[in-house]
Amino acid sequence: MNISLRRKVNYKYFLSIVGMINYKEILTIPPKISLDDILNTENSLFKNKQVLKPNYTLRNLDDVLHRDDEIRKYYEYLKDIFIGVSPNNIFIYGKPGLGKTLLTKLVLEEVRKKADERGIELCIININCDEVRSEHAILQRLVKEMPSNEPRWILSNSRDKHNQYLKYLINHYQGIILIVLDELDKADTPDMINKIIRTESEASGQFPTIIGITNDLGLRDKFPSHLKSVLCENELIIKPYEAEQLTDIIKARVKIAYKPNVVDEIAIGLCAALAAQEYGDVRRAIDLLRISGELAEERKSNSIEEIDVRKACDALERDRFIEVIKTLPTQSKAVLLSCVYIDGSSKENITSNIYSAYTKISTALGIDVLTQRRVTDLLSELNQLCIIEGYNEFRGRKGRKKVITKITSKEQALITLYDDFEISAIKDMHPSVFLR
Repeated sequence: MNISLRRKVNYKYFLSIVGMINYKEILTIPPKISLDDILNTENSLFKNKQVLKPNYTLRNLDDVLHRDDEIRKYYEYLKDIFIGVSPNNIFIYGKPGLGKTLLTKLVLEEVRKKADERGIELCIININCDEVRSEHAILQRLVKEMPSNEPRWILSNSRDKHNQYLKYLINHYQGIILIVLDELDKADTPDMINKIIRTESEASGQFPTIIGITNDLGLRDKFPSHLKSVLCENELIIKPYEAEQLTDIIKARVKIAYKPNVVDEIAIGLCAALAAQEYGDVRRAIDLLRISGELAEERKSNSIEEIDVRKACDALERDRFIEVIKTLPTQSKAVLLSCVYIDGSSKENITSNIYSAYTKISTALGIDVLTQRRVTDLLSELNQLCIIEGYNEFRGRKGRKKVITKITSKEQALITLYDDFEISAIKDMHPSVFLR
């Protein structure tokens, strides 16, 4: 034993003998963490945590608060079904987290029940274009979901054959067809709906109805003119919730999710206020409520306080940022990586330099090199997502340049990008390779 250490121990032992300190307490080893303590439900603040999870859905329209005007308008758009006529196409617009998908699901459930009561044949097909993006994959799903009393055709992997079979199935269906395309803006070719809405059924004389759900308020403007001329759509814009409305929604969830007297009015009001700042996002409000409870449990509190809500807000900001980057297409990730590399160098973070780095990164990844104009569009999208911040600077005869002034959590962005399987291929290459 080291002499100085031995003297120190002996000195403490001497002090314990004379009663100045308890030497046994010094040598006490902290007890091991017990799983039973963690699993002690008596100390839990939650009564039913499931209602605060992202995948929890309300049971019926009676549980949906502050959406009466939207529900009434939705019913108005769909009422032609009950006179045997296909309704006009419907486009549902709104920011993420406002309940567009849930509202559509619950409204169509009510419509289906009423159609069954009245003996009206109704086919409803739901497709999430964030999961099924290509035109061929969407056609395959439609063919699979379309009802038929005949033996199914044996199809190869041909898109033309799936198109032909879909037309055949529509021609022989005597009822009304509703096709819900959620996250329509995520489809590779959203204007593929042109072929669907032009297919008239020989059996019913009706055309399929498209219900497109999208976060992109300008999606219609991107359609070709020949599609706009036949789209004949009704629009339903889902408005953001106000703080007072979010307060009512949060209170309803608190009654089910938490034990009595756990969440006070201040915490509820703060959750609502913070979520109202983010476009009235009810999903964010409920996430804040759940994480606040988890943080309060960690610090062994019997109630949720303001500090828990604010810490939950910070945690959500970090998590949301990471999730947004994870879901970016590979091309957008390559553009973002170019911004990060340029920002860490002596070069000016402008479009031309970013594009130069992007072309080298794309070549190294083996992906198509987009035009500079398209890369500029992707930079604007990253700006809208608040991943980067920038402005357009006019430079006389040299034209207009986009200058990137900030990359949100640049270090975390780089880590998240490198976690992507495709981007990881160049992880070990020094950024200078792409800046020459």
